[in-house]
Amino acid sequence: MTSVGSSLIPAAAEATGLTPVVVENWIGNYKRSLKAPSGQRPRKPKLHTRDLSAYNLFCRDLLRNKGTLKDIKPKWSSLGEQQKNYYLEEAAALKAEGKTQHLSPEMRELKIKKHLKQLKLEVSSLEALGVETAIMSCDLQKSKLDVHTVSSKGAASFLDSTDTVSSFALHFKADASAASPTKMPVGVMVKRVQEIFNQKYKEAGGDGRLPYQSLQNQSISIHVVGLPNGLTLKKPSFYGRIQLEEILKAADKISFRIG
Repeated sequence: MTSVGSSLIPAAAEATGLTPVVVENWIGNYKRSLKAPSGQRPRKPKLHTRDLSAYNLFCRDLLRNKGTLKDIKPKWSSLGEQQKNYYLEEAAALKAEGKTQHLSPEMRELKIKKHLKQLKLEVSSLEALGVETAIMSCDLQKSKLDVHTVSSKGAASFLDSTDTVSSFALHFKADASAASPTKMPVGVMVKRVQEIFNQKYKEAGGDGRLPYQSLQNQSISIHVVGLPNGLTLKKPSFYGRIQLEEILKAADKISFRIG
């Protein structure tokens, strides 16, 4: 603790019979109480995810009809089986529905974070048991479709060394673009063509991704069939929009032969 440093403290301690430390604490507490209270921090929204039970629904109806808390237990105990089944069925229906369509954007975001946190714990538990796990998720309600991954160390290494995450993202980005009247962004088309070329290279017996540097250095030779309008094989970022669109349309007709 930082000492107040006043010469009056020993005198005050002697006069009150308290120790100097207690006097310093009292002065510090008093000074803090004089400070103007800072603006209240905004409360973070809390996520209430517990499903309503039949008993909860019964309480809701009872209180709506001007019942009291004292009435709840005896009336629930004396409730007939048919009436209890009514509340049980309503609770089951609400649970099945999930009520996700009624969530505010904030509550939806909190719920997503809650589930992702649970996934991390599950993946960690599986990893401790020697199980490698990789989970990918993509929020389709966001304008920017980013992939969120939850994985064990070994699975993370696998994802980093392959195009799995990119393929996952491109799949949903392509669906979102197809549903939208706007044109597919060039960056997305470049990635999709990249995926197509990598796949064709693997089908031809290549290992890993298509080595554009080796093509440029002519250390390998790849014969391509099916590229539209006499296009030559090159890095997808060197194509224009129209060329990329034509390659995507002709994807099934394209094939590679190494050597």
